[in-house]
Amino acid sequence: MKTILLIAGVLAAVGCVPDAQGAESANRARVAQVAETPGLVAFWDFALMQDGRWTSYHDGRVVDRGFPVSLRRIGDPKSYTPEDWPYVDKSSKLVFDPSGPFGHAVRFNQGYVFAEVARSDFDQSPLDVHGRQPFTLIAWVRFTGKRHLVAGIWDEGGWNKYGGRRQIALFGGLFGSKGVIGHISTTGASSYPQSTASGSQYARARAIDGQSFENGQWVAMAMTFEPSRDRVTVYCDGTATPTRVTDPVAQDVFRYEQPVASNPYHFPWPIFSPRAFILKFNGYNVSDSGVYEHWLRVDASPGRVSYERSCRDAASGSGEYRVSFDVLREGASLLARPFVGEVNEKTTLDLPGNFAMRPGDEIRASLQVRRDGRWQPIGSEILYRIREGAPFTFGRALGLGNEPIDHGTQLHLDGVAVFNRVLSGEELKSLSFRAETR
Repeated sequence: MKTILLIAGVLAAVGCVPDAQGAESANRARVAQVAETPGLVAFWDFALMQDGRWTSYHDGRVVDRGFPVSLRRIGDPKSYTPEDWPYVDKSSKLVFDPSGPFGHAVRFNQGYVFAEVARSDFDQSPLDVHGRQPFTLIAWVRFTGKRHLVAGIWDEGGWNKYGGRRQIALFGGLFGSKGVIGHISTTGASSYPQSTASGSQYARARAIDGQSFENGQWVAMAMTFEPSRDRVTVYCDGTATPTRVTDPVAQDVFRYEQPVASNPYHFPWPIFSPRAFILKFNGYNVSDSGVYEHWLRVDASPGRVSYERSCRDAASGSGEYRVSFDVLREGASLLARPFVGEVNEKTTLDLPGNFAMRPGDEIRASLQVRRDGRWQPIGSEILYRIREGAPFTFGRALGLGNEPIDHGTQLHLDGVAVFNRVLSGEELKSLSFRAETR
């Protein structure tokens, strides 16, 4: 046995066989490099274990604990550890790939096998990225088939215009792209419910990188949000390739005259939280009204609501509008009386009584305009049910219509990391490990 090991060591030294120990050492060094990068909220390499579950490395100055991962399968309400995963069929069995930068990539396959961090394990922690919070999200990925969600907080809500619990997520292969896509949402639901264009039921706010890559190759996908510059940027192996891809639904709303930058992407909004979100009205267009968007800014915890709108010009903003607003719990209003009042460009609704909204409560809101001396409704009444936030998922978006098991991503995922700051391009290039693993 010693002779065999000696021969193997000599052969490895002269490059005749792979140096397994050297590869393992390199994998550990790359894990340490990510784990020691300042601002780390969570880094899952799908090897670090605690209490039988995969957990995350973290910066102790940012968060005081790791976030446990559970394995899931669509149609099965249970969550599992790697040890007790019960499925062994070809589509669902656990498969690992050692060829990535960290050496322990997991195969996630549509709804047959995906993973999640339960919402209860990270709600209101630094991993619950929301509001005007800067962040970086990185994933080390090798696609093997269909492309969809890689990692993030993203529940599509059945693609109902007022459904969904979307916050942030990395995707591949949407909008005709074969590169990195970073999705971000302020409504959690449809980005533009006022539009009647095809696809207006979906989230549309996204950055699209211009560098394509093929299935079968390892890439480091990343997205950043820089609130001081209202900017979302996506990167492939640390390089952000600019694009100008005008979204057709956004075009229907804003009637752009020039192509719109899609990497970096302009995002002046807060990121969705189930406790603070934007609720947009529907049933209008800028050609008829001069208004691009009417919306409510809802802060559920103190029960604070304000109305705002954006317009084509000053004349368009001078129209007379009225909002009605109510919150129901088990069919009864939480307000002493529903709010009904005229609103200006920015108006805080004077809601009577002290209250806080919670999951299960239903918001009812409507918008009217004064025409010919009388108030007329705009669009349909909004019925919006407040829900708990979505989990952080790997390899699968939730809320995909009727949740077909064979919808979604096919990939090997070797790591996912979230930071509470915007990493520079040089930092992202250093963490892509491109030269070391390609």
